[in-house]
Amino acid sequence: MPLFSVLIDAVAAMRELKRTFEPDPAQAAVLAELGGCDGIVVQLRRDRKYIRDRDLYMLKGVVKTKLTVEMPPIDDIINRMLEVKPWMVTLVADHADSDSPVSTIDFTAAPVDFRDVTARFLAVGVNVCFFVEPEPEQIKSAAKAGASAVLINCSGFTGALTLDDAQTELDRIDRAVQAASKNDLEIHCGRGIHYKNIIPLLELGHVDEFIIGHAICSRALLIGMERSVRDMAELLRMPIQST
Repeated sequence: MPLFSVLIDAVAAMRELKRTFEPDPAQAAVLAELGGCDGIVVQLRRDRKYIRDRDLYMLKGVVKTKLTVEMPPIDDIINRMLEVKPWMVTLVADHADSDSPVSTIDFTAAPVDFRDVTARFLAVGVNVCFFVEPEPEQIKSAAKAGASAVLINCSGFTGALTLDDAQTELDRIDRAVQAASKNDLEIHCGRGIHYKNIIPLLELGHVDEFIIGHAICSRALLIGMERSVRDMAELLRMPIQST
């Protein structure tokens, strides 16, 4: 059975609406773990717009499963993560414009020596993942950079407007998953995954972990975080129907 982690940035975004101290991402993380998730994920941006440095230390202290931080490979954030030492960092593309959405690493264009960055984290016991498009060449580049995992961008599939487009994107993800498996990488899938569209991804097999944020956090507004996470955990435990 694959694992799943909860991306709780939506909680921090709600806090930002009033520029106050609640809701607290650390409290949301505790409730998510009580609901049965296998990890907590947050995104640390250049401008700290949602998750703040203080949140990282609070989360490191309360998370009992594993804490993953998605981050751009810039010096001040790298140094902060070397101090916090989460279970894993997931490297994402750096954008000078902090309002730009988090996007994938393009190894053919990125001006960063990722082998050096990876080595620095591995030296202090932090696992390294890369957020990549579902392309075998990007997967292979992540492996060459020393990654232990890849987070495959599933937004093409989860945002598809037709069945044909969804199948095309699902096939792309399948090829990427196969490439990651051949390169001995742990396989994570995320972006836009919810309680219904996760089923075809489960049927692919080989996915080690799903990263799910908005679907769980929005459902939590109605029924609570613990119940929302438990519902997802139960869905992942259901046997896959063979066709």
